[in-house]
Amino acid sequence: MSIIDLPISELEQDESTPVVVFSVSGNLLLADGHHRVAAAEQLGRSTVRAEVREGERGDALQFAIDLAQRQRSLSKQEVIDAIARRGQRPIERR
Repeated sequence: MSIIDLPISELEQDESTPVVVFSVSGNLLLADGHHRVAAAEQLGRSTVRAEVREGERGDALQFAIDLAQRQRSLSKQEVIDAIARRGQRPIERR
């Protein structure tokens, strides 16, 4: 783990970018924004801005795969392996 001084301007920009969740069978499945959610939790926040999309679990997975391939130049299998390691689970709707 490393510790850095994070400029407030970066944090504010991050907050303006909503996470992406898919509504799947009454649950919200986080498809993009894992680091933003973790940062919000560390700051003691109980909410984050989110873009909610309708779809199935496979739609959320495909969205995450496509995004990671564009952003990080990963193969489809590398993305699937990373998601499996993260232990994806739906976020309960409150």
